[in-house]
Amino acid sequence: MRRVVLCTVICAWAALTVPVLAQEEVRVEIDAGELAGVRQGGITMFKGIPYAAPPVGPLRWRPPEPVAPWARVRAARRYGPVARQPGAGGPGMVASEDCLYLNIWRPAQEGDSRPVMVFIHGGEFTTGSGSEPLYDGIELAKQGVVVVTFNYRLGVIGFLAHPQLTAESTHESSGNYGLLDQVAALEWVQRNIHQFGGDPARVTIFGESAGGSAVSLLMVSPLTDGLFHRAAAQSGAVRGVSTLLAVREQAGVRLAEAVGCAGRPDPLRCLRARPFEELAIAAARFDTGPIVDGWLMPEDPRVVYAEGRQHDVPMIIGGNADEGTFSTLGRRTPITTVADYEAYVRGSVATGADEVLARYRAGADDEVYQTLNRFDTDRGVARHARQHGRWVSAGRAPTFVYLFARVSPHHRWTRLGATHTAELPYLFGNLQFAARQGRLSTLELADRRLSQAMMRYWTRFAETGDPNGDGRPVWPAYADDETLLVLDGEITTGGWPRADGLDLLDRLFADQRAAGVTDASEPR
Repeated sequence: MRRVVLCTVICAWAALTVPVLAQEEVRVEIDAGELAGVRQGGITMFKGIPYAAPPVGPLRWRPPEPVAPWARVRAARRYGPVARQPGAGGPGMVASEDCLYLNIWRPAQEGDSRPVMVFIHGGEFTTGSGSEPLYDGIELAKQGVVVVTFNYRLGVIGFLAHPQLTAESTHESSGNYGLLDQVAALEWVQRNIHQFGGDPARVTIFGESAGGSAVSLLMVSPLTDGLFHRAAAQSGAVRGVSTLLAVREQAGVRLAEAVGCAGRPDPLRCLRARPFEELAIAAARFDTGPIVDGWLMPEDPRVVYAEGRQHDVPMIIGGNADEGTFSTLGRRTPITTVADYEAYVRGSVATGADEVLARYRAGADDEVYQTLNRFDTDRGVARHARQHGRWVSAGRAPTFVYLFARVSPHHRWTRLGATHTAELPYLFGNLQFAARQGRLSTLELADRRLSQAMMRYWTRFAETGDPNGDGRPVWPAYADDETLLVLDGEITTGGWPRADGLDLLDRLFADQRAAGVTDASEPR
């Protein structure tokens, strides 16, 4: 049921009186009750919709539970709280463990059966939210799709494993609560998205960085069968989830010891009563992220992909040309000299460092920045994307692989190039984040055209499972020739940059895995 109610809002800006601004309140009935969103500027928005019960108190470290229905109309005009995380929040944002909220944008025109695009945010599974301004779905929804973003549990709250958590689970599993939240959000979409004009039979999941990794993992989880119909992993191709449940359970035991809960009669009750800040400090020494838990993730996803057992849906896979420069932002000790760089490479590969240094050669200190960028890009993103593309394209569903190479005015200024996350302002149409210091006047016509093309590629993919159409350059399906779509000021096709370097790294890291050594660029 949909009802539209006209209301008026008086707005003041810069201490000036302005005319009354008319808005429309839009009401939608979902399974838990009635929501009141707002229609403005050709887009209808609903924000802060609870898709599961608050995972607090006794529900901390449990799979998400259904949300309690409400009797009165629930306002859905503001974002809900974001997940607790280091440095969480920001202007207008509240951080809470009560964080399981989603947001919806759709065209204001009435209509049913629109493609649905569900975005999974990044942040190393420890930071981020679906309400970040970069992910505002207004411009993408103008392309004729329903856009959904959401929060999920992060860090120690989202990914703690412990023997007693496993024992109390009916599935004998613990540790992947953040991923279970993502499953719950997709289940909510299946139950309710038709009320927002969305087609539950055409749901696309897309994500970047950790969100892209989540997409890659949901592609192989038995819990997500039928919940989505296309997938796009951006800078998050499948990697190893090599940490087994038993290993992470022991890390959970050590964390319980660190916060004084290990010797208590009921360690879980003690842990659930501990404040987030205390847990986060203790967890800083431990790995938090998805694991092979025996339920949501029954086995190493690389094995599933290699054997062609992933969900049979079309997929977009890709990364950016200068992913490696992003790591310079968080590096405590800068790498500025040839000696620094060579030491870094030798610490990154167990064997074959001389081969790597010969292929990724920095002959002088002023060459280190770009050489390091190329090595980190290939090691951390490109080789995974290439392998992922090979595995998925061997199945029945079409696969499309891209390389984002546009250096925005903002990143021309920062010297980061086409770095990690650089494609997001273009994909969401929020080009103020691609402009230098937010000044839209610094954008070029090529930036605006690229943004429009990317939004159309992705929304066409959401609509039909094929990104092609509307007169844009053809994006060939990935095949044995490994042709990529190169997204730049001019959209072209091409091959993998430094393919011989990728071959070398594949061989060296395959040797490491055979010897039981984990690649530091993969989650553990």
